[in-house]
Amino acid sequence: MKNYIIFALLLVLGLSSCRSKKALSNPQYTQQAQEEEYRPQKREFRAAWIPNAWRSEYMGRSSEYIQKNLRERLDLLQQTGFNVVIFQVRSEADAWYYSPYEPWSRTLSGTQGVAPSPMWDPLDFMVKECHARGMELHAWINPYRAATNIHTKLAPNHPYYKHPEWFFEYNNQLFFNPALPSVRQYTCQVVDDIVERYDVDAIHIDDYFYPYPVAGKTTPDLADYRANPRGFANVGDWRRDNVNQLISQISATIKARKPHVRFGVSPFGIYRNEKSDPKIGSKTNGLQNYDDLYADILLWDAMGWVDYIVPQIYWEIGHKAAEHTELARWWGEHIHLSHYYIGQDVKRTMDRNELLTKLNIANRVSQGVVMWPADEFFVNYKGVTETMKDKYWTKPALIPASSYPSGIRIFEEPKRETSIVTHEGKPSLFWEPDMPYPSGLETKYYVIYIHKPGTKLSKAILQENLLTTTQEPYFVLPFTDGKMSVAFTITRVNRYNQEILIAHNIKTKI
Repeated sequence: MKNYIIFALLLVLGLSSCRSKKALSNPQYTQQAQEEEYRPQKREFRAAWIPNAWRSEYMGRSSEYIQKNLRERLDLLQQTGFNVVIFQVRSEADAWYYSPYEPWSRTLSGTQGVAPSPMWDPLDFMVKECHARGMELHAWINPYRAATNIHTKLAPNHPYYKHPEWFFEYNNQLFFNPALPSVRQYTCQVVDDIVERYDVDAIHIDDYFYPYPVAGKTTPDLADYRANPRGFANVGDWRRDNVNQLISQISATIKARKPHVRFGVSPFGIYRNEKSDPKIGSKTNGLQNYDDLYADILLWDAMGWVDYIVPQIYWEIGHKAAEHTELARWWGEHIHLSHYYIGQDVKRTMDRNELLTKLNIANRVSQGVVMWPADEFFVNYKGVTETMKDKYWTKPALIPASSYPSGIRIFEEPKRETSIVTHEGKPSLFWEPDMPYPSGLETKYYVIYIHKPGTKLSKAILQENLLTTTQEPYFVLPFTDGKMSVAFTITRVNRYNQEILIAHNIKTKI
């Protein structure tokens, strides 16, 4: 059925990741992944990015049209097996939600600063629609980009007009200056507003930190560095510290407001090349997060500032400069605290018939995948939607669990009464509804397992027995001829994606 810890110390010790890794060369590794059958995992992050930065299809369309279109797309993603939607809500200091600080996005109404008519809040809408389908909603923001083109007309309430000293231009784009404490404070204010007012499951940032470098152009922040180098001997270390401070402060902002809300980042796919860092660099030859974008992803992981990392490993298997298998393995060996998911480019993958191989690689070294972009599933590009739904993601998957924060009180839950009754000729399984839970511990959804009567709990709740998920305290049972003896186990999943037993081995005939 288908309803559904310090940085240097880590490097010196070379602590291994919690994920299994095979001592194989890349060709052997890839060949094995090509030949294996795909085995879906019980816990697997299955996400898709829905971008709005360059989307024009909604500009000027009615609120009714956009809502209908988004509902249809969420239905399709749910039916395909996705359990997370990463929805872009702030691409250039604008908003796909009602913001007291920034203007409405031009990609929503057609003109920046103009609200949708009739009035509605897309982020609130998406949160509710995703949760109603048992999916998470991660609010995707860009912390630094303020305009994709300096010639774009900005709304009067755009932060540029209030604080032009916060910004610089680079390659015909407008950016917040990462060197300024006021910029960091403002960005955290924006994040805190989202987390406070919306029931989002995570805040997600992408790969845009310092601008992607362009030959012959210099980032205009050298005066800031000379004025306040803060003890850094070179501008590169100083820039990395600017970004580090923002990441640390965003993390603290989120956790202070709602500890169960996660913080995720999807960086460019290469941390450092081996020629830049022979000790830990990957066998690649491309742009680097650390050296070119001043994003020290491994430090963020080691310090516990981010909850998950999704490197954008968009290249194909066998790529000469950035080989997919090499990078997938490299990140799996160097991410220690955060969850690790692999960002995959759908079109490149399907064009080269690499879907099965990449899914198997992801199963070996990571805890899931994020597909770029969701649009390819909306049009079923080269059959990707049907293949995922009918061949690979035939059962629902639970999102990998997050650890409880220190100080949270976890208690043993009382046993719930269950019953099986017949309603309109169909047997239905009922259980006592939830009691009030503290924030973060409330139920996201229930999980139903079907198995042989008398099966031990540890065997009952395996992936192969996972039947479906539901948000109601009942489930209409599948019915055959009323002679087949089966048993059901019910669990609930909370906002940390921890699974808690409700009832085990409820026997009946179907």
